[in-house]
Amino acid sequence: MVGGANEMEDVMNFNLNRNDLATKSASQLAALFQQASNAIAANNATIASAHSLLAMIAQELGRRGPAP
Repeated sequence: MVGGANEMEDVMNFNLNRNDLATKSASQLAALFQQASNAIAANNATIASAHSLLAMIAQELGRRGPAP
């Protein structure tokens, strides 16, 4: 599965324009759409996890009170 992740990174880092997309088949466009959707979902999960961690850190700092 590592190869698949590398391929997705390659595609997501490659800037496609309208002319590039016009040369793709319908199945290639569907695959690109799926890869882009998966990348967005993975990014959203990472952001949600970071927000959760920030909230827990803030709670812990609040529980400890001011530093001496």
